[in-house]
Amino acid sequence: MKKVSYKVSLGGIIAALCLVLMFLTAVFPLLNMTLPLFAGMLITVVAVEVSCSWSFVTYAVVAILAFFVTPDKSAWLLFTFLFGIYPVEKLYFEKIKIKLLDILCRLAAFNVSVTVIAYLLMTLFGSVELFEETLEMFDELNLSREWIIPAMYIVGNLIFLLYDYTLTLVTACYIKWFRPTFLRKFK
Repeated sequence: MKKVSYKVSLGGIIAALCLVLMFLTAVFPLLNMTLPLFAGMLITVVAVEVSCSWSFVTYAVVAILAFFVTPDKSAWLLFTFLFGIYPVEKLYFEKIKIKLLDILCRLAAFNVSVTVIAYLLMTLFGSVELFEETLEMFDELNLSREWIIPAMYIVGNLIFLLYDYTLTLVTACYIKWFRPTFLRKFK
């Protein structure tokens, strides 16, 4: 069993790195979706090195503090409701033995997260520019507006499956290459 001081210090370091990434959304506004994604991937380190419960605590701390340090609230929403929590959820989904049920649970979690994010963006933050741009894009392509939401969910689900696969590869790379190469000195 690892010492509590190790768990707290690792969680604190990862939380600090996540907060720096979230703050950088103000410096690099074009990366407002990518930086929360990377911050969420860092949460996986706590899950691998300590436990799933500590990774959830680290996520919760980052989500609360990121609200205050992240000027771009859409980036904060992405981290809080999708990229930050999903690495923790993924550990539980991987315990499901039936592969189809596993994938359906992952997609359901993603779709709920995206729906919550969209709702909060429109109601709390009054951010409708994204949806107006999407409507204009569909008008330019001569596509019916009734297909906008289903098309966004279909494309979003495909991109999410790619993200999920990438997160699996990054985690495996961390476990099989980074830990033995760089962290063996500290064991």
